[in-house]
Amino acid sequence: MANRISSAIKNALDKWGGGTSLFFAYTHLSHDMTTGLLIALLPFIRQDMELNYFQAGLLVSAYSVTSGFSQIFGGWVGDHIKRRWIAIMMGLLGVGLSGLAAGLMPSYNTLLIAMVCMGIFAGFYHPSAVPALSRLFEDRRGKAIGLHMIGGSVGFGIGPFIGTAIAATLNWHWAFTILCLPALVAGLWVALWLRKIEPAVPGSTHGIALPGREQSVIAASGPTLGQVLKSVAPVVILVVIVTFTSGSLLPFLPLYLVDHHGLTTTMAAYWTSIVRASGIIGSLLGGWLSDRWGNKRTVLISLIAIGPAMLLFTTMNYFAALAVVMIAIGTLWAMRETAVQTYLMSKAPLNFHGIVFGIYFGIGMQGQSLLQPVYGGFMDTFGIANIFFYVALISVVTSIVTIFMARKL
Repeated sequence: MANRISSAIKNALDKWGGGTSLFFAYTHLSHDMTTGLLIALLPFIRQDMELNYFQAGLLVSAYSVTSGFSQIFGGWVGDHIKRRWIAIMMGLLGVGLSGLAAGLMPSYNTLLIAMVCMGIFAGFYHPSAVPALSRLFEDRRGKAIGLHMIGGSVGFGIGPFIGTAIAATLNWHWAFTILCLPALVAGLWVALWLRKIEPAVPGSTHGIALPGREQSVIAASGPTLGQVLKSVAPVVILVVIVTFTSGSLLPFLPLYLVDHHGLTTTMAAYWTSIVRASGIIGSLLGGWLSDRWGNKRTVLISLIAIGPAMLLFTTMNYFAALAVVMIAIGTLWAMRETAVQTYLMSKAPLNFHGIVFGIYFGIGMQGQSLLQPVYGGFMDTFGIANIFFYVALISVVTSIVTIFMARKL
């Protein structure tokens, strides 16, 4: 009986990429545990350093601005080096060391510097990890990327949860110092294990001899980068608009729960962690639907649903119902992200995987980074609740536009 159960579990896991996908899920967990910690700790940092909304938004932007630029560069590097594991390792070790530095920084200005360094190194992980995983599991790409996304959701979920507990018991400095350790372990693990199984990047400048299918892909006269970007632009533009608007509010979620709904700093940070963790459901759902219904259709469904969910979130006062909506939003965000990553990997040639993903991820992060201090300034003037409501209205408009465009995409 035990053998049957074990075999059933193994067979089910193999459909999602098996042990290799689980390894990538861990690396993603360790990376996002560190990079996602700032948002949950923002109320503690604001209180400790006596920051206003603008300064809080600028602190988040110090990470996201540099991360946005470095995603594009990191994607380009991943496409032009012999093995993507080198870029993955650089991202993990760099983020881990930057997290350690953030925990040691005594002032606001030095913490800004640490966040800039974290952003630089963060740009190397995603544009190389997703293409590497996608290439290993082309026949079940959606599920493999979905399992990878679960790692990020768990990292974003348990990281702030544990970090909040550490910050409440000790201080936020210790939260950064302790929770950067898994990223350092993951970086070393990549160097020891992934380098042994990860194939060379097609189209790299090292003249690697490739097996039949990949050799024909490179030898053929494929589309240019511009043609690839043009083909994915209609869907990606809709995704980026939602990312620019409602996605830019996410760092302010704990502050919104504290200032508008009266939660304690600790409870607000915990609820931010729960919203992030709900991405586990969204990642599974997004990967399964991408392979079953198609990645483009899954992206569009999530975009249509996010507007009404955001509007409900900003108009509800009964917290039990509000909690359900928050979990739904976290699920939809992860579902959309899994589907759009699968969509990009299916549309781009192998030798453009990194740069296409880096451009998409970088533009999204840049938009958020530019809007976050602007949102913070508007919140100081008009109030945080009003800004959340107006952005929710924009999200509803985007959902309506998506409905009308869906048949043409």
